[in-house]
Amino acid sequence: MLQRQVINHRQVAWLVGGVLMTGGMIGLYQSIIQVAKVDAWLFQIIPIMYAILIAYVLLELGHAFPGKNLFEILFLVCGKWVGGFINLILLLYIWMILVIDVKGLSYFVKASLLPQTPLEVILLVFILLMMSYRTLEVTARVNEIFFPANVISSLLMLCLLINEYDVQRLDPILSTSLKGIFFGNYMTMGMFGDVLLFGAFLPMFIQPRLFFTAIKHGIMIVGFATGLIMLGLLLVMGHSIASRLSYPVLALVQQIHVTDFLDRVDIFLLSIWFPSFAIKVIVAFLALLTGIGSFAGGTQHKPFIPSLGLFLIITALLSFPQVEDVERFVGYSYTSVVLFIQVPLLLFLWIRGRIERRRAGNLKSDLPHGTRYNQFYRTMEWTSNLSILGCLLTALIGKWCFEQYMFLSQYVIIIVVVLLVIALVTSYLQMQTVNRYLHKTGRKKIGTYT
Repeated sequence: MLQRQVINHRQVAWLVGGVLMTGGMIGLYQSIIQVAKVDAWLFQIIPIMYAILIAYVLLELGHAFPGKNLFEILFLVCGKWVGGFINLILLLYIWMILVIDVKGLSYFVKASLLPQTPLEVILLVFILLMMSYRTLEVTARVNEIFFPANVISSLLMLCLLINEYDVQRLDPILSTSLKGIFFGNYMTMGMFGDVLLFGAFLPMFIQPRLFFTAIKHGIMIVGFATGLIMLGLLLVMGHSIASRLSYPVLALVQQIHVTDFLDRVDIFLLSIWFPSFAIKVIVAFLALLTGIGSFAGGTQHKPFIPSLGLFLIITALLSFPQVEDVERFVGYSYTSVVLFIQVPLLLFLWIRGRIERRRAGNLKSDLPHGTRYNQFYRTMEWTSNLSILGCLLTALIGKWCFEQYMFLSQYVIIIVVVLLVIALVTSYLQMQTVNRYLHKTGRKKIGTYT
């Protein structure tokens, strides 16, 4: 990848949103509702915190090892053999993401759009589409068109379903055990853990703080939007029906009937969703190519594309014989694999990044202390973080008060939604503050990565 990549902070935020938002729409929502039942709408709080922690680690690495991607950093700090072994594990992890998403999306397309088309043909066409994207810049520009449309269409879908809502389907709110709510959050952490894919593109931003705030804003967009979608699912179908559906979001869309002659709104929405689904696979594919290129000394990755595409076709065809296999793995096993790989790696990289920054005397803030930019940024950062923590505390306090004061649980949803909106807005203001400071000082935002 020896070429200059041009991508701005907004595109990074929307790429993160595209990668995370589509990850749970195929195979995950059903499993979460089975476990968390009527309180499945709380499924994203702990995963948001986990994803932001990953972004913090990437921020440290960006400061400590400027111009290096995650794979190159591991080779640098762990040596050729140990670093190569860890990178190999990361490549297998990314390959797992690709196989799950490619096979899951193929099943979804067959069930929703092309029931008579052989699965092998759908899978082949999809992988050929994925192989046609050679740079993240092109992917970001395509995503810049479809991700806003995806978010807007999802919110519009919830508005069109207002006449189908029944608040009684959520009763009794917070009746699920703490264990069920926790495991609903646990199952989602694997999906939000896909933020680590962006470690392959660290050198694209010379200013790591802007990269971090863009990732955080993308995480908050997903946390807010997916929470509303899950809430809409429960209000329209209830947990008992939604937990039995392979594609509950698709079934939710099919409940929309605008007029007698426009009762297939799902076809229109699928035309928007499919490119958004493809974005995640393309980003993972480019990250995999970057990792493979790091073993070859940062050479061009284009020679690896045909053989890697063929390997993905074969492995995708041989894996997950039934759609239920994808759902069970994504719902009940995927997060365990992700945390087993990511947690030790992130802890090690964070410690090593701090040590490297101390050694280089690079612990100063990106925004000079005492300036209005720094003060406003810190205020928005604390407000955003406290709002996310407030969502968790609100759920815990509401659950604690459930037995004594059941009526208080009705206000928990309102408080959580308001706090998520505050966190979303303040994360955007964080990103814009850093961006404006960089424009004022004339610092570069765009880098080159290999």
